[in-house]
Amino acid sequence: MPKPVGVLSRGPCCEINKLIVQVVGQYHPPTQRLAFYEKDANTRLDALTAQDCTENITAYMCAPSQLHVWDWSGEPAHRLMLEIETERGKPILLPLPATRITLRQVDQQWNQIVPVLPFVALPGVNSAYDHGTPVLCRAGFIYVFIDGKLWRELEVRVSDERTTYHDIELKKFRVGEGYVDDARLATGKALDDIWLPANWNDRPLDTQLCFSEVQLSALRLQRLESDSALRRLRCQSPDLRVSKERSKT
Repeated sequence: MPKPVGVLSRGPCCEINKLIVQVVGQYHPPTQRLAFYEKDANTRLDALTAQDCTENITAYMCAPSQLHVWDWSGEPAHRLMLEIETERGKPILLPLPATRITLRQVDQQWNQIVPVLPFVALPGVNSAYDHGTPVLCRAGFIYVFIDGKLWRELEVRVSDERTTYHDIELKKFRVGEGYVDDARLATGKALDDIWLPANWNDRPLDTQLCFSEVQLSALRLQRLESDSALRRLRCQSPDLRVSKERSKT
């Protein structure tokens, strides 16, 4: 039976030639943001970045989110970056995977970024089955590997008021397949959460997270990147994707 004229479908609207990136949650501060850069240079494309048609999604069908939507006709060969504000100077640039035209989804979008808070388990003593209580991780360093490559290093700082996360500009210390053996100081502004890509081009990303109370040496970072077995032992591999459907399981 055909739908009466004027009745709207609950499915996604019909769009063509769009790039859509979902950031789970709303009212995010500008300390972490999306921006476009030329493919082979660090030239920011301000006009293209400003064409972002941001939508706040609160529908019952999906998690509250912000959708960032650009016209992607011709699939221009530009790089989408995650910019991290710094205490002074230019932002830290974290490259996101290659982009392509996407189709709007009812729930989880093809490209999804999830703000996370890293927790650790406080060991329990009640029984052998007590796996502990989740608490925010203590002061130290967090390492994020995506598809086997170190993508992000953050220092965790704990004060009486709150726990904050501060980015280290890894690009300055990377040399070929290794890292300069030098002090890597955090220059990123204080963050209340950490944005991580969870789904990209309609596939889950291979994301591995590692925590250390002390900053890992350059040789240790190189070893972790080159040794997948060691990463499996040292890192956690959470599925960070967020959707209403997954929350039911």
